[in-house]
Amino acid sequence: MRFFLSAFLSLFLFLACKNTHKEAEQVTQTTVKVPQDFLDFYDKFHRDSAYQLAHISWPLQGDTDEQAENGGTRRKSVIWEQADWRIQTLDFDLNDYVFDRHLLGEMLLVEVIKPKAANFGIERRFAKQSDGEWMLIYYSDIRELK
Repeated sequence: MRFFLSAFLSLFLFLACKNTHKEAEQVTQTTVKVPQDFLDFYDKFHRDSAYQLAHISWPLQGDTDEQAENGGTRRKSVIWEQADWRIQTLDFDLNDYVFDRHLLGEMLLVEVIKPKAANFGIERRFAKQSDGEWMLIYYSDIRELK
């Protein structure tokens, strides 16, 4: 099971980026209405690796799975470092995934991405800064969703 999750995560995160603004709009149409400035940010975040790295709050807080003593897994808080970051893209068939977004006020957007056919995915949190720029402030790698 862990191999399957690792393989999925690898595919999900490491494919070359071919995202277009039209794809970002398609994602939004299946979720809550989000501000246009976030859509513009989201598109560029997934197309431009330098822009992505500059729009992540380093060190990035989040969590990941770790092997438990009973043979299962458990969640563990983690700090993601820029040197170890794998650039995230949207180079996959968006129709096979559910993008669940929750806008909390005007400054925080929580996004969960999961395949339609499975009960696991990632969570990302984006915050609008005082200068108007959006930043990724939290990343939870692939996990079972409840």
